[in-house]
Amino acid sequence: MPGLPQLVLPTVIPGNARGPALPKTAVLLRRGHYLVPSVPPPPWRQMEEVSLARIIAVAHSCPESLLSHESAALLQGAWLLAHEPDVHLLQPSSPRAPTQVLPAVVYGGPVVWGRTAGLPPRGDGRLWRGREVRLRRRRRCVPDDQRTTRMGIPVTTIARTLADCLVDLPGPDAFVVGDALLRAGCQYDRRHPERSRFSLETLLEDTAEILQTMAGCRGIARARKLLPLLSPASESPGESLTRYWLLRLGMPKPQLQIKVEDRGETWYLDLGWLVVMVEVEYDGEGKYALSGDALFREKQRQDRLSALGWRTLRVTKRDLKNPHDLLVRVLALVPANLQVHITPRPWMA
Repeated sequence: MPGLPQLVLPTVIPGNARGPALPKTAVLLRRGHYLVPSVPPPPWRQMEEVSLARIIAVAHSCPESLLSHESAALLQGAWLLAHEPDVHLLQPSSPRAPTQVLPAVVYGGPVVWGRTAGLPPRGDGRLWRGREVRLRRRRRCVPDDQRTTRMGIPVTTIARTLADCLVDLPGPDAFVVGDALLRAGCQYDRRHPERSRFSLETLLEDTAEILQTMAGCRGIARARKLLPLLSPASESPGESLTRYWLLRLGMPKPQLQIKVEDRGETWYLDLGWLVVMVEVEYDGEGKYALSGDALFREKQRQDRLSALGWRTLRVTKRDLKNPHDLLVRVLALVPANLQVHITPRPWMA
């Protein structure tokens, strides 16, 4: 399997209490483990640092256990739909406390606070109270060939992590992390997709075999049908979530990273359907920060795609809050003389 994306782990400090050795800004992760935050806002970057620190703290406390699900995915370089995922552990014996609430954290300032008293659920415009994160322990015996280490921390392999996420997570979360695990596992490059074909096929086969061993588990039927819909070509959680909703509401499976060449230039379209020349572009917040030459080049690209016959729908995070309206807007771009067969996939939930 190709090398995984580079990841910088935060430093977790052991300590029984806030003594002289601990800076005042230290945040309690769980009993006996602290983080001195080093990442400035925006909050989502701070959440990523704290999430990784929680994983490290739990791994240090439970050396005989194995990190799984979103915890393993995060260490393997995958993106997640949830900014603060629960921490998942697999162990050979039944846990005395299957679920444990971890200390909450407040984000949005120059440092990360460990107090939440008095803050409204979504912050005051500057500070942001994090979600209630849980440590979840499960009794599962994992074969040696489904175990590995990531930066010295025991985790499930990418294939096992993918299988667990597809079985146990809600549909949107499973789909987003599934795309990302495929991308991390085969090191997909849209300019040279053929280079990752063998790694991708191997990863899909390994995951399918693991799912076969989980026969009878709740969620296994959905997991088996989700697997062939995943793609390493998705380049962001927003793109994956856009595709998830369009597929769930019945659109045919789209192509991703469609290569378009014109006058010596090459563009890659997020996702679309060549038969009807409709593309959907997911615009993250950074796209709206474009100015000057970058904004002009983006407009020029759009004009030239239109001249080639492409009809484009731009989607933002807000559009994903009403997926049915999104589907209507996509179908409105289909030429009147062409038809798109809609087959909803409610099982993706």
